[in-house]
Amino acid sequence: MAFTKKIPIRFDDVDFARVVYFPNLFGYCHQVFEDFFGEAVGIPYAQMLQKRKIGYPSVHAEANFKHPLRFGDVARISMETVKLSSKSITNRYQLFLNDSATLCAEVEIITVPIDMDTFKARPVPEDVRMAFLNHLTGLTV
Repeated sequence: MAFTKKIPIRFDDVDFARVVYFPNLFGYCHQVFEDFFGEAVGIPYAQMLQKRKIGYPSVHAEANFKHPLRFGDVARISMETVKLSSKSITNRYQLFLNDSATLCAEVEIITVPIDMDTFKARPVPEDVRMAFLNHLTGLTV
C-alpha cells in the first residue's frame, strides 16, 4: 500500500519554461519521505536526526519524467518501498497530476541509515523497518 501526500506547485517551483524545475521533484519526494516518519514511524524526521541521531542520506537516485507539472497544479505523490534490507531502503515515488491518472514522474531513491555523529552506516532500526515493511510492494525484502 502506498503512502500518499499532495503538494501544491508554487510559483518559485517552476523554471523559465514554466514547468517544475526538475531538482524540485526530488525535493517533493523528500518531503513525502520526511512526512512518512511522523505519520508511519511515529517520530518526526527532525527528531530522528536530532534526538535519535540517525540520518538517511540518499546514495542513489534516478528519475523518469513523463508529463510537466506547472504552477497551480497539485502533485499527488505516492511512495512505495520496493526493496528493504537491513542496510538500505529503496523507495519508488510516483508523481501524478492532481487526482488524475496522469503520471508526471517516477523517481527511485535508495537511502542508507547512518549514525549522525560518525557518519558511518548502521542497520535500519526495527521500528523504521516495520513502518517501511507495511508499504513494501512485495518485490524484495
